[in-house]
Amino acid sequence: MYPPIRTGTSFYTQNLAKALKEAGHTIKVITPKNKETEVDNDELEVLRIPALKVPLPGFFKHFRVTSLFPRNYSLIDAAANNMNADVILLVNHYLDIAFPAIYAAKKRKIPLFCSIGTQLQSLNPYRNKILKVLDQIICGYLVFPSCRKIIAWDKQIEQYLIDTHGNNILQKTEIVNYGVNGNPNFYLKNQHDYQTKFQILGVGAVSEQRSFIPLVKAFALIATDFPNLHLKIIGHIYYDEAVKVAERLNISDRITFAGELSHNEVLTEMMNSDVFYSSLTGQYVGLGTATIESMLVGLPTIVNCPLDILGNEKLSDMVNIIHCPGLDPKVIAVKLKDILANPDLRKKIGGNGRDFVIKNMSWIKVSQDMTSLFKAEISPINL
Repeated sequence: MYPPIRTGTSFYTQNLAKALKEAGHTIKVITPKNKETEVDNDELEVLRIPALKVPLPGFFKHFRVTSLFPRNYSLIDAAANNMNADVILLVNHYLDIAFPAIYAAKKRKIPLFCSIGTQLQSLNPYRNKILKVLDQIICGYLVFPSCRKIIAWDKQIEQYLIDTHGNNILQKTEIVNYGVNGNPNFYLKNQHDYQTKFQILGVGAVSEQRSFIPLVKAFALIATDFPNLHLKIIGHIYYDEAVKVAERLNISDRITFAGELSHNEVLTEMMNSDVFYSSLTGQYVGLGTATIESMLVGLPTIVNCPLDILGNEKLSDMVNIIHCPGLDPKVIAVKLKDILANPDLRKKIGGNGRDFVIKNMSWIKVSQDMTSLFKAEISPINL
């Protein structure tokens, strides 16, 4: 996926491609056609191939099928051949663009890498089992055997791969972290002032895996203590139980479900909030791109992911992050009250969180790590 689609995967593709180009590499992005975009204006060479948009309401808003178009196989093969490509990088494993990419990699005899930032999972046990079986069959037998390396964005992705495909998957799996969306200097010029804004912010598609229900319940517990406080949740609503919970708790007038907003609007809301809440409710929980954006602007951020999510570089509770490992609304409410009542604590955690992201999650570092991985697998003849 790629902009104008607004997802973490889209921004990952765009930012990694830009960082690799700035490092001196020749890059071509191949992505399904999108009727919202006629011209790409981000200085990258983008090839948009034919695709059939498949409506999957409640599951996946942006799913497009490419492998059913025979011409797509020759288009990707020709692109790799014309630029004398050393590597094909597939971003996410569950998209069917994998099959034309596999064809091109095999025909050109160049390594295929698969970068994974999304787990296929559901809170519905029956649906989750179906997704796991499909993952094991399609990815385990058709995609991963053709990949030279599988790149996990963090340790939770790595664990997901182990749980789904077994420990043998580790033989070809490497962790390479991801970076913040856009130019970090933009965020650093827009640092938080830590004046009380009376707003809690949540960002991300509202789904079973990111339901925001614990946050809504926690907000209800502190609402009377902070009568001017407001909760805003930005993201397309796939799963509306949080909306219903707010209605049942009679706090709908103090909660805004804003739907999908532009990136600039999201950043504006970060600057107008006191704390950012990021919590996944599935089996595997990560940071997410919006979370590291909030950290980079200096907004204190609540997460429920493991503190070692990035491997050796560990987060620290109440130092550079606010850690709520469970989904208990009472625990979340206590953390929210502490941070809302203390501007100095907000400034400390927000500043340390910003420094953590600058050090460990810049796209320059990500592109360097990715390049090192590529070079280790490229044939010396190609070098």
